[in-house]
Amino acid sequence: MRISTSLAQQLGINAMLDQQTKLSKTQLQLSTGQRILTPSDDPAGAVRALDLTETLESNRQYQSTLQTGRNRLEFEDSTLESADNVLQRARELAVQSVNDTLTTQDRQAIGQEVLQLRDEMLGLANTKNANGEYIFSGYRSATPAYRFDGTLIPPGYTYQGDANQRQLQVGALCSIADGDSGFAVFEDIPSVGLAATTTGSGKQSVLDTLNTLADALAGKFTVPQGTIRGTADVSTGVDYSGGPVNFDLAVDGGSAATVTIPAGKYGNANALASAINTGIASSSLNGTVFAQAKSGHIEFVSATSGAASTVTISNDAGGFLTAAGFSDPQTGRGADLGADPFHDTVTASLTDIDTALQRILDTRASVGARLNALDTQENMNAKFMTDTQANLSETQDLDYAEAISRFNVQQVALQAAQQAYAKVQGLSLFNYLR
Repeated sequence: MRISTSLAQQLGINAMLDQQTKLSKTQLQLSTGQRILTPSDDPAGAVRALDLTETLESNRQYQSTLQTGRNRLEFEDSTLESADNVLQRARELAVQSVNDTLTTQDRQAIGQEVLQLRDEMLGLANTKNANGEYIFSGYRSATPAYRFDGTLIPPGYTYQGDANQRQLQVGALCSIADGDSGFAVFEDIPSVGLAATTTGSGKQSVLDTLNTLADALAGKFTVPQGTIRGTADVSTGVDYSGGPVNFDLAVDGGSAATVTIPAGKYGNANALASAINTGIASSSLNGTVFAQAKSGHIEFVSATSGAASTVTISNDAGGFLTAAGFSDPQTGRGADLGADPFHDTVTASLTDIDTALQRILDTRASVGARLNALDTQENMNAKFMTDTQANLSETQDLDYAEAISRFNVQQVALQAAQQAYAKVQGLSLFNYLR
């Protein structure tokens, strides 16, 4: 077979270029430390390496989220410790105040300190974290958990957050709550005080307990009115746009009258209470009872007070009672103050403070358990990341000994191809003619 000069030169150049390509690839492998430079080098290995890399990134994110959750829980625990100290001091003052040797002025002075403790507790309940979020407001972290509402009967503190807990994903199959709602910690506390027992709910916030204690120390006592409170949170509103809703109310043992809630969408508990009051005003009950929203729940309060004061709700037509958490029927009764309202109130406040202290202790125990769970999950994530990194290294990392040997062989092959090309290029018949 005849080979032209141009073909011989082209074949030589192709051979050198091929050797240069191989040498360049090996050089890149040595510089990056990776065996797979492009998916075509090892399609199956490239897919596995990609999956392992994504898994590592996910676990790094889990570890970062885990640390965020730890910081939030430790901050919450510190805040609850301060709340515990506040209640311990309030308890000491309550015990001190029932000493019959104290004068009215002495008790008023104690009451002033209780008011300071109440304000301190309010500040703790409205604590913000480093991101400016209210840690006890649930999902509504941009809204203060508590505020004082002077329009309530009796005036008191209302919870503005919700009862939800934010969940953080700290593992492929593990999520942990990064906090607790103020409703669970400060609001939903069993109470033996008249203000709580007359509503039928038997619950009162820590802030209202401290407020009641301070009022008692100042000689202020409120005769409870007939009150009923729904157990359902309607702070997100209800939708009655399909038509009006009816129910019956009876006050102080009188005849029941039908109250109509006009058709419409009510975006929050205050809007719903306002609509109910509109319905009451257009009935025979006008001026005898009113509705109010407290901590996202609907309350019906009689205009009268004392043991004869009652409110009864019944005849659910349209689902209001069910939606707001009332029984059908349900009655709330007022109460008369006892012969010794001061000692009765302080004794009830002491019981309520002890219950609140136990709630805070239980919450701190829950926080501690979650912190322990985060430590365990962090160790599991770290072990998994180590194993994944080992698998990834086995899949894509370069064998330096083999690569260096291959590099030397390819370098020699390129030099041989270059020398051969130079020799062949120098061959010519004219070199031998005289």
